[in-house]
Amino acid sequence: MSKKVFLWEFVGLIGVVILWYILHISYKNTGIMSLTLFSAVNESIWEHVKIAFFSLFALYVVEAFFISRYCKNFWYGKMIGLLAVIITSLLIFYALSGVNLPFYVVDIIAGIAGFIVAQIISYRVLISEVNHSQYERVYISMVILLIIPFFVFTFYPIKTDLFKDISANAYGIFFK
Repeated sequence: MSKKVFLWEFVGLIGVVILWYILHISYKNTGIMSLTLFSAVNESIWEHVKIAFFSLFALYVVEAFFISRYCKNFWYGKMIGLLAVIITSLLIFYALSGVNLPFYVVDIIAGIAGFIVAQIISYRVLISEVNHSQYERVYISMVILLIIPFFVFTFYPIKTDLFKDISANAYGIFFK
């Protein structure tokens, strides 16, 4: 069964990168307000982490229908994966921001590295013999709690560099 799980995690990685790109441009190209919850509304670091999170979250929802019954630690592994993409993306972004690379290159490296780390960690948890399934509702609740700040800060960003679109010298949604 671990081969099936590995295949989902590996192929899912490709799908996540494609969805990440789509979420990056969807609001900007359409102006559809409902997309702001999941898509980037500006070029801030926060918005790039948001689209990485939701790209991975979308994969995990699909995986829930196909492989969760084979993995006793499914939601635990996915919660850890979502935390890993957030932390890894931010750490790599800030580590590389001192290097003389264009913003978009740093962003792409940080995002893809975040996805890879998240998928590796998630896979290791999914195939683990240690059973964490007794707390499944807690893990699902924690995933939901991770979503809330992304929704809130899309409309009410904190005035710090994490939320600032440097290219536009602005925060939050730029209404059309």
